[in-house]
Amino acid sequence: MAAVSGPVDLAKLERGLAYLRGRGYRVREASNLRARDGFLAGRDAERAAGYRQLLEDPAVDAVFFARGGYGSSRIFKLLDGEGLRVHPKIHLGSSDLTALFAYLRRHGDLVTFYGPMVSTDMADPSASGLDWERVLAGGAPEPYRFSVSDVLSPGTAEGPLLGGCLSLLASLCGTDEAFSGSGAILFWEDVGEEPYRLDRLLTQLERSDTLTGLRGMVIGSVLPGVGSDSPDRIREYLRRRFRDAPYPVAMSFPAGHCPSPRTLPLGARVRLELAEGGALTFPEAGVSLPASP
Repeated sequence: MAAVSGPVDLAKLERGLAYLRGRGYRVREASNLRARDGFLAGRDAERAAGYRQLLEDPAVDAVFFARGGYGSSRIFKLLDGEGLRVHPKIHLGSSDLTALFAYLRRHGDLVTFYGPMVSTDMADPSASGLDWERVLAGGAPEPYRFSVSDVLSPGTAEGPLLGGCLSLLASLCGTDEAFSGSGAILFWEDVGEEPYRLDRLLTQLERSDTLTGLRGMVIGSVLPGVGSDSPDRIREYLRRRFRDAPYPVAMSFPAGHCPSPRTLPLGARVRLELAEGGALTFPEAGVSLPASP
């Protein structure tokens, strides 16, 4: 269990750990999991060391993250890209982990899994239907069908799925971890952003050529901040922004900062078919299982 971003709420952490152990999983905690240094789960060196311990432990099959927040990009200078290739692990998380997952793709060519986290989604007693176990066990995610009102631009596209939290994707522009959308399907989601800020982030990606050559776009949960614009106003903004997009675009995919988020294999190939409604399908799984003897 890793904490490379914000400090963890200990009561929620215990509920999330109980959820995992109740399903039969053994959990190794990073050395900094319960640490707090202001708005971070320990100093940079502590968070990097705790994460590296899990990477290098042969008994650890997957690295789950306790929560997001802020701070994962601060430890990149303390990581070893070669070590990522030597010790590949399944990674499951979201939000601020967008940045770390971009680092893992850039330096380790790893498929990562954008999905629920332990002290948030797995600790929520109302959570239901989480699909992370099926996906991490080698199954492709279930297809998702969009309603007619969720299709912003029609068309068909196929390619590797990239993305994450929009504000984090924009923060990667100009860094070694900045991604290219050429030939890809972009997934993005965010929380607490008003329409003008969403527009600024999307414009930054557009002007940095990040979206040049993009084949399609899937928009996940986009929730306004407390006392901010209503979800309906955000949906209307998205309709205006993407109604003339040169690639297929759909919104309201249930992933990101939302109840019971779906698990998405970033780096795996997906197919987007949008007309009167449409679907996102997953031709390949994110985890390659060894062949039977």
